[in-house]
Amino acid sequence: MDAVGDLMPTQVLPKHILDVWVIVLIILVTIVIMTSLVLCPATVVIIYRVRTHPIHNGVV
Repeated sequence: MDAVGDLMPTQVLPKHILDVWVIVLIILVTIVIMTSLVLCPATVVIIYRVRTHPIHNGVV
């Protein structure tokens, strides 16, 4: 027998609970991707401005 056939009917998760987990995971992945799209360019700009600041170049 297969693994699903050996389980009691109460041990199998209902389909709507699995759907909720899929939606939650999609939302979390979307948040991580959007955060990285905002933070990575901002971090690069901050590092660039710190490295090219006039005090570091001896202008002041």
